Amino acid sequence: MKVTLEKKEKNQVELEVHVDAERVEKAYDRAYRQVSKEVRIPGFRPGKAPRPIVERTVGVDYIKHTAFEKFLLPEVYPAAIEEGKVEPISEPSVELVSFEKDQPLVFKATVEVRPEVKLGAYTGLEIGAPKAEVSDADVTERIDRLRDAKATLEVADRAAEMGDTVTADFTGTIDGVEFEGGKATQYPIEMATGRFIEGFVEALVGTKAGDEKAADLKFPEDYPNAELAGKAVTFTFKVHEVKARKRPELDETFAKAQGYDSVEAMTAKVREDLTTEREEAREIELRKQLIEAVVAGAEMEVPDTMIARESNFLLQQQANMLAQQGIDPNKVFTKENIDTWRENTRPEAEKRIRTSLTLGEVARTESIQPTEEEIEEAIAEYAANYGVDVAQFRAQVISNGAWPQIADEVLSNKIIEWLFERAKVSEAAPVAANA
Repeated sequence: MKVTLEKKEKNQVELEVHVDAERVEKAYDRAYRQVSKEVRIPGFRPGKAPRPIVERTVGVDYIKHTAFEKFLLPEVYPAAIEEGKVEPISEPSVELVSFEKDQPLVFKATVEVRPEVKLGAYTGLEIGAPKAEVSDADVTERIDRLRDAKATLEVADRAAEMGDTVTADFTGTIDGVEFEGGKATQYPIEMATGRFIEGFVEALVGTKAGDEKAADLKFPEDYPNAELAGKAVTFTFKVHEVKARKRPELDETFAKAQGYDSVEAMTAKVREDLTTEREEAREIELRKQLIEAVVAGAEMEVPDTMIARESNFLLQQQANMLAQQGIDPNKVFTKENIDTWRENTRPEAEKRIRTSLTLGEVARTESIQPTEEEIEEAIAEYAANYGVDVAQFRAQVISNGAWPQIADEVLSNKIIEWLFERAKVSEAAPVAANA
């Protein structure tokens, strides 16, 4: 086999592959035998008709096509890209140039390859974030949130305030017509922002049991239900009851209910947990700065096809999340707005690709690879998180073809840690740029 390589524009290469005549004849013979078993030829049992008769029946070109597609291309193309040291990131566009008897077969395969990446500085980069600190006020706020979570609801003989729970009937209409999901009776409405569309809970502030009220609102333009997005809506309310939240007292009884011997012990543990959280958040921020600095210093030309594929992947992730929430993705991503959604995801898609290519180039330059032990540790960690047996989870990973994804994740983490060990870390505010 002979392989010649020609670089094309936009990260494409064309491989011209010559396959020796002897190998081609063997593939043609295999194809003839397969075809002879599939066609019915009068006077012959399947697979027993002589080659000339099979060729006259189905045509030589059909057998050639079968030989090339089923027996030559699947074997020769992988060997060709290995010989040409090509890293394809797309399926090849194949052109059969020549397939003649007793002659070498010639075909061309045009394929998109991983873009060349020119790394900038990636060691000794300056990154910084303030030291993780926890104040008494932070501890009090966290404990108050614990008390809020255990708060009870008591009927309040007063007007509703934010933080209350209002039981009410409500009906929504658009142009005077009710719509699906816009009506409820005796519905407990938690008076907190972000739970309903803007203005919904605010309309109930100041109402009392027995009050009726109407509010003219508007669904946001990015509302998940495309049929309602951006439309004006009128909600009418009938308030039945207002309940206020009552926190439990901060005493030993409350502390013991949370699993602590005393208020002091609970306070100490809350401080410890907050410190750990903030230290972890700082580590995440530092690594984020580091990755952004390394990527900013790298030069590459990212093909539109790669961005488009990543954009579609991100949209599919969003569709899956909507489906898990019981929302029909087809009502969110419509023919009318899908191009806008794709355009909106392009910046994030390109950022992800640039990051992946840059870290990959660092790995190649520094010969960083995950070991089998590291991958096994990651699998064991996943199994523990899911509460399943390690061997069972490993078998599932292999059967689902997820091993490469886990290996890539381990590699990515290993690259980032390698970079972090060689960065200059301070407790100052984030450094503006390392480019």
